[in-house]
Amino acid sequence: MPSSMSLHKSFLIMMAGLLLRLAPATAGEFPDSWTFDDKPEFRTAHAALEGKPMPPLTVTNWINGEVKPAELKGKVVVVDLYATWCGPCMAAIPHNNELFKKYQSAGLVMIGVCTHRRGQEKFVANASEHHIAYPAAQDPDLQSQKAWAVHYFPTFAVIDRKGIIRVIGLQPDHVEEVLQKLLAEPAP
Repeated sequence: MPSSMSLHKSFLIMMAGLLLRLAPATAGEFPDSWTFDDKPEFRTAHAALEGKPMPPLTVTNWINGEVKPAELKGKVVVVDLYATWCGPCMAAIPHNNELFKKYQSAGLVMIGVCTHRRGQEKFVANASEHHIAYPAAQDPDLQSQKAWAVHYFPTFAVIDRKGIIRVIGLQPDHVEEVLQKLLAEPAP
């Protein structure tokens, strides 16, 4: 017959395992190698945002429909903070369009944010030229760039159905993996 000490220890181990499975996801759940954060200060700035509610998007001049905060409730949100002059940003747009088309009915909201001082005047023409199919807007005062700790372009952030940033600084090649995980989580 097991001792009460070993039963107590077994119970604690079982409860710890259950709590780990039930605990909400927190910062650091995705590998740092999935981000473009090649400097410790970039990873630190992004990690400080992960696990917290998404900061506001202070944007203007929406195309493809304005996204209001109330429309984000219960949705998984991908924010692509980009610059019109950035080659990798433009290369990511076709994949963004594919993800938007593929997962929109499952609860995805894709938002493009044109940030950086240079190239703001080309926003509308650039969006048309590159066939952006999802809502996008400008960040002419760079308030969103600052709030979202944008240090490079593109900067992808993925927000869960509860409005919590789960990862920021994500490389485009890993967006779909994160999306699939978060879309599989139940709505609040």
